[in-house]
Amino acid sequence: MGGRGFDGRGIDRNGGARDARVQGARDATVRREGLESVPRRARGGVDASARTNETRAEARAETRDARTSFWARVRADARRRDEVKAAMRECFEAYGQFARGHDELAPKSRAGRDDFGGVGATLVDALDTLFVMGMRREFDEALAMLKEPGSAFRALIHGDVDRDVSLFETNIRILGGLLSAHDLSGDTDALEFAETFAARLSAAFHTSSGIPRSFVNVKTGRSFALPWTQGKSILADFGSMHLEWSTLSARTNNPVYEAHTAHVFEQIARARQSSGAPHGLFPHLYDPDAGRFAGGVISFGALGDSFYEYLIKCWRSLGDLKDSETWREMFDAAMEGMKANLLHEWKREGDEVFSYLSPIGGSGPDSMEHLACFAPGMLVLGAAEAPTQELADEYVEIAKRIARTCVAMYDSQPSGLAPDHVRLLKSPPSMATIDAKNIQRPETVESLFYLYRKTGDQKYRDDAWRIFQSMKKAYRVPGSGWQGIRDVSSSAPAGDDKMQSFFLAETLKYLYLIFCDGDVMHLDEWVFNTEAHPFRITKTRRS
Repeated sequence: MGGRGFDGRGIDRNGGARDARVQGARDATVRREGLESVPRRARGGVDASARTNETRAEARAETRDARTSFWARVRADARRRDEVKAAMRECFEAYGQFARGHDELAPKSRAGRDDFGGVGATLVDALDTLFVMGMRREFDEALAMLKEPGSAFRALIHGDVDRDVSLFETNIRILGGLLSAHDLSGDTDALEFAETFAARLSAAFHTSSGIPRSFVNVKTGRSFALPWTQGKSILADFGSMHLEWSTLSARTNNPVYEAHTAHVFEQIARARQSSGAPHGLFPHLYDPDAGRFAGGVISFGALGDSFYEYLIKCWRSLGDLKDSETWREMFDAAMEGMKANLLHEWKREGDEVFSYLSPIGGSGPDSMEHLACFAPGMLVLGAAEAPTQELADEYVEIAKRIARTCVAMYDSQPSGLAPDHVRLLKSPPSMATIDAKNIQRPETVESLFYLYRKTGDQKYRDDAWRIFQSMKKAYRVPGSGWQGIRDVSSSAPAGDDKMQSFFLAETLKYLYLIFCDGDVMHLDEWVFNTEAHPFRITKTRRS
């Protein structure tokens, strides 16, 4: 899940001593006016697991020993895997030829697009996909481009330009991409860039409640909300940062970043009984000045989605997670709230149930966004180390039911690609399109990846392959990259002239990994942020 292109938001989308130190750092930061001080580097800026190749190898061996038996043992489908890799190579080469240094590629126009200020967003988003696919020369070249003196990327992260940025999008794409590049390769410059940039973004947290505003100016530190929210912050924005900021604190030995987002979680947790939403769920708007939730849509689609995803990902992944059991309790409560209020049955085919998730408010009952198709993957992660076997089995079954509907969104269209938003009709069962565009979103193939890694059922690989073939037919502009389409109901749809950076970061990565050996990016060793940037897991687990 993750970077979502343009959407309804209007943007392109442990020890007591340590706890006291983190809280003290947070308090000092919130009191401070202006920007963070120059980032403090410790031991060269790398953590114990990443200081040398030898210690990294030791850490990997320890993690392998602690792998759980939850995941199926699966072997690679080399032919399909390599075809996805070839698509990635084609897309990245087209970006380098026609849009080098720009944020994204316009394939039809053979030109660059700069929806993120011209900082090379595709370069950062694609880094770890290149590395995971073994394209190390391209990875090295892309990282070298970002390091070039005087580059727009360096100007942005150092605050040399007067530019407003989305806290959410820059966190998941740029900060996440840099942290992942560091965890995969050990590159210390990538970590230093991440810390430098986080220091600029930290100004967004300087509110009465400590809940950040959605946008911040990297030079002046001025933060603000989107106009349509009337000064409110958005749950999926401020609630989807702890994985990155806690990881940054762990890698740099600087607790100030984790302190910011741990405080955000504490504020959300305190509001569980007063949010105005059904138990376990939260509305999407929060007043950062008054320090309380302020209504809005309750959804596992846009505006809410990744907050729920991060409850389980932080709990499973972070080795020194403050209030750890509260994270797990809140995740399970959210799933109870989902089952009671958002989850609906669409139809049955024999013994197979098709389910969907619709919001409270917004587009209303019986509607489902493609964004919500991330939920099966989240449920699979929730089943791993669930409190009881019964609960684990229930989560996996619900995941399968929702995934069937998500795949049906593709199979129902002449293009073989899913609409962005549908309405599920029950008598007789049918699917009506609310928004016919397809902008290369990853959520369905993301969930198919998790379900395949859990079950080993060939069905999920076959579904992913069929979707990839439809993408190749509809997206591909020979010699110029791959683009989204405007109307999935056409068998020869018109393109939208945009290759989303998240197509390289997420969609192609998950498609590649579903055809890989199960030991590649093992899910007891790596956690993917909501832009599919992998961080090394630091939580110790028992097999």
